[in-house]
Amino acid sequence: MKNAGRIGYIVLCLLVCAVPFAGMAVHASNTTTENKELASFPDVKKNGKWNMDFMQELGKYFEDHFAFRAELVTADAKIQSNVFGVSNADTVTVGTDGWLYYTATVNDYLGQDVMSRRKIANAVHNLSLVQQYVQENGAAFLLTIPPNKNSLYGENMPYYFQKKAGSVQNIDLLKEEIIKKNISYTDLFSLFEEQKEVLYLKRDSHWNNKGAVLAYDALLSQLKVEHDRYETTKNLRLKEEYGDLNKMLYPLAAEPEWNYSYQKEDIFSYKTDTKSVEDAWIETENSKGNGSLLMFRDSFGNTLLPLMANTFAEGYFSKGVPQNIAGYMGMYQPDVVILEKVERNISEFAEEPPLIECPVTEIADQMERVNTETSLNMTESENNANYWEISGSLEDSICKKNIKIYVKVTDGEEQKIYETLSVTNNDTDYGYRLYLSKKKLSTDKVGVEVIVEDGKKYQIVKSAQIDVKN
Repeated sequence: MKNAGRIGYIVLCLLVCAVPFAGMAVHASNTTTENKELASFPDVKKNGKWNMDFMQELGKYFEDHFAFRAELVTADAKIQSNVFGVSNADTVTVGTDGWLYYTATVNDYLGQDVMSRRKIANAVHNLSLVQQYVQENGAAFLLTIPPNKNSLYGENMPYYFQKKAGSVQNIDLLKEEIIKKNISYTDLFSLFEEQKEVLYLKRDSHWNNKGAVLAYDALLSQLKVEHDRYETTKNLRLKEEYGDLNKMLYPLAAEPEWNYSYQKEDIFSYKTDTKSVEDAWIETENSKGNGSLLMFRDSFGNTLLPLMANTFAEGYFSKGVPQNIAGYMGMYQPDVVILEKVERNISEFAEEPPLIECPVTEIADQMERVNTETSLNMTESENNANYWEISGSLEDSICKKNIKIYVKVTDGEEQKIYETLSVTNNDTDYGYRLYLSKKKLSTDKVGVEVIVEDGKKYQIVKSAQIDVKN
C-alpha cells in the first residue's frame, strides 16, 4: 500500500507537470501583457542546415506559450506579492499599500549608476545643438522630462530599497547643466512636487489624467501658446483604470484604480491609420486649432497627445529614437518642437542623440597633425537615408575632460568644419557623430578629418578619403 501511494503521488505530479505542455494543443498562450515579444516556434533548419539551437529555442517557445500560462503566472504573482511582498516579474517592483513601481527606475531612485560628468556634458551639448538647429529653422523649442514615479512618490518603495547609494541623481546633474546652457526647459519635477495631491497612478508607471493636464498646461504656458486650461471642464473620478504595471504583474487579475475623466469631446481627427496612442507615428488635424506641433515623446506622451491635438491645427507625434528632427522638420515645417523623455531614459541624449544637421563653425587655421587610433566611419544613416553618418571614437590617450570634437569635410574645392554631436557608447564617453545631407555633397569622394580642440590647441587626429557614390 505504501508503494502504491508513492507511485500514485509520482503519477499525479507528472500529470500536473504535463498539463501545461499537453494543453498547448487547445489552450496555448499566444498573447501577453508583459513588456516582451513572445518567442516564435523555432525552425528545424536554418540556411539549409540543421538548427543546432533548436532545443534551446524550443524551450524558450514553451516558456512563452505553455497552456494556462497567464493563469499560472497570475496565481504565482498573487502569492508572492500578497504573502512575501515581492514580485515575480523582473519589470515590476512591489511596494507597500498596493503601490507598484517600474523596476527600470530603481537605479535612479537609489542614486546608482550615476552618469559621468563627461556623459552629462555630452547630453547637454547635444540638446544645445538641437535647440540651435530648431530655432534656426524657424520653430520654438522646448525640452521636458517627466519624473519617474518613485522620484515623486518613493515613500511606498519596499524596505529593501530604502538605503540609497547617494543623494546625487542623474536628473540633478542634467538640470544644472541645462540651466547653464540656457536650454528651454519645463521643470516638471518642481511643478509636481508643489502639488498637494498625488498625480501618478498607484499601479501604473505614469501620471493620471489630472497630472497630464498639469504638464500640458505648463508646457504650452511656457511656449506662450493659447490653450484650454481645463479649469472649468467637468471631470469625473472613475475607478476604471487598469495600470500597465498592474497588467504586467497580474495578467488575469488586474484590479481597476481611480483616475480622472475630463468631460470634453475631442475636436481633432487622426490623419494616420491610428490604432491607439501607443503607435510610433501619429498625425492629427484640427480645423479649430492654430499652428503646428512636432512632438517627440515616449509613453508619457500618450495622455498628452489628445490634449496637444485639441490645441494645434496640425500635430506630428513620433516615438522614434534617435529622433529624426531634421527629416521631420524638413517635411512639415512645424511652429513648435517639443522633446519629451522620461527621467529613466535621459542617458539616451548622450547615447542616441537626435538626428540634426550640426552647425558649421570656424576655428584656428594652425593645426598639428598627429597619428592616433581614433576611429572614423562614414555610412548611410539607418535613421534617414537622405543623410550620411560620420562617426567614431577618440583614442583613449587624447581624451581629456573638456576636449571638443569637430569634423572637417572637403568636398571638391569646398571645405567646411562642423561641430559634432557628442556620443557615449559602451567603451567611451568620447565618441562623435555628424549627420551630413547627401544633397549638400557635389563629388563622389570626400575628405574627412577629425579635429580635437584642447584649450586653444587644435590637432587633426584622423583623416580619410571616402567614396560616397550612391
